[in-house]
Amino acid sequence: MNQLFARMSLLGVAAALAALGTAHAADLKKGEDLVNQGGCIACHGAGLDKPVSPTYPIIAGQPESYLFHAMQQYQAKHQTPLYGRDNPIMAGMVARFDAQQLHDIAAYVSSLKSPLYEPDKARDPRP
Repeated sequence: MNQLFARMSLLGVAAALAALGTAHAADLKKGEDLVNQGGCIACHGAGLDKPVSPTYPIIAGQPESYLFHAMQQYQAKHQTPLYGRDNPIMAGMVARFDAQQLHDIAAYVSSLKSPLYEPDKARDPRP
């Protein structure tokens, strides 16, 4: 009986982990479409690597997890220096996106070539 319970528990955990893995699988094409629809190039430039102002960041090629969490912070309801990011323009730009869309956007933007030096990617064999 204990073995049956243990196997059922392991199957349940495995199924839950599999569901979590697929729930956040990013779609680069959807991310590209969302970036184009969202007007990101208006401030960050056509390749998201040449901002129109030196005060705007280069976001192309930045780490996916950084981009995702930054966009989530812009969505924070209580934006303070301690929690969330205090930029009303970005808050308005990302307000309409759900978590999966943010993952898609972050994956796409991260996949773009960046003019910034990236020591971790310098060793990465991907083109």
